[in-house]
Amino acid sequence: MVERKKHFANVAFGGGWSEDLVAAGELFAVLDVLRRAARECGMRDVRDEALGEALAHVHDRVEKGPMLVDGLRRALAEPDPARRVAQARRYVKMIEEWAGV
Repeated sequence: MVERKKHFANVAFGGGWSEDLVAAGELFAVLDVLRRAARECGMRDVRDEALGEALAHVHDRVEKGPMLVDGLRRALAEPDPARRVAQARRYVKMIEEWAGV
């Protein structure tokens, strides 16, 4: 059996990859909140604290974030439920594309 020390000799622990995993996990959680909001916004007002935090994340960490967040906020304020859902989904898709997902 290979000694553990030799077995893991070429494996780097810590460093950038672990921070990248955390950032990717945060991004997927944010996108889940946005997708749920787009899916449910035709039935209820989805503008809650979780959505606000997700939008702040996009605003601060996604290229074109401020523009995309503004558009999604306008979409969620659309009075017509069918248009609201369509526009919200369109903005969530753009956010996913700009976030590289």
